[in-house]
Amino acid sequence: MTDVSLRTTDYERVFEVLDRCADVRTVPEFRTRIVTAMTDVFPVRVATCFVGSNYASQFADPEATFAGGEAWERKRSVYQKDWARFDVFGTPEARRRLETRRVASLSELHDLPEASAVYVRDYLDACRIRSVNAMCLDLPGQARALVGLFDNDEHALGARDLTALQLLARQLSVLTRSLDAAPRRDLLAPLTDRQRDVARLVADGLSNAAIARRLTLTEDTVKKYVSRILAATGCASRTQLAVDVQRQAFGPPAT
Repeated sequence: MTDVSLRTTDYERVFEVLDRCADVRTVPEFRTRIVTAMTDVFPVRVATCFVGSNYASQFADPEATFAGGEAWERKRSVYQKDWARFDVFGTPEARRRLETRRVASLSELHDLPEASAVYVRDYLDACRIRSVNAMCLDLPGQARALVGLFDNDEHALGARDLTALQLLARQLSVLTRSLDAAPRRDLLAPLTDRQRDVARLVADGLSNAAIARRLTLTEDTVKKYVSRILAATGCASRTQLAVDVQRQAFGPPAT
């Protein structure tokens, strides 16, 4: 892949995908959002997102997300059953490209192992999938997400598109590294309406005395509320409660 100069429209596409994903908080949310964003913004018919605890485990992901039509959905089921272990992006050359440049294209890969060459011939070619590209993203810990981009037109993505994807992958990884692995529980769900009011005011930094004045309660009553809130939410301290309520409302703090 040769780096090329990007145009304004290329940057606009990168920013649009970033905007589409900006409010995502968890990996399950992200994997659903990214496939739709990629097919809407980039000139490809199909996008997939595979997630694994490490690079190799991505290809066996049973919860891989997909956007692109019913015919492609059937192809995906065949892929997962018969071909995932031979995927071209699991080859050493593809892995090196994905780890160093974050983007790889089938058109760049040479001297494929025999099993991967058969995968290209008997699966990709048979399905008339001519444009085959992938983008690698960091997730919390050592986990990785592999976003696949596919089309019947071998020229669907050009050099500028691939360079834009490199930029997008670098910027997206800043977001995806801080995602929660699972959907967040609603911290305030087990609380009464009054307890939620108290919890939010604790998160705003108010003292018990200030909360009592705000809600027209006695300070002793506020102390009892706070104790019950900590027990119901599992928070070990008032500080943890404040941080967790703020995190639920606004997401993780910037780093």
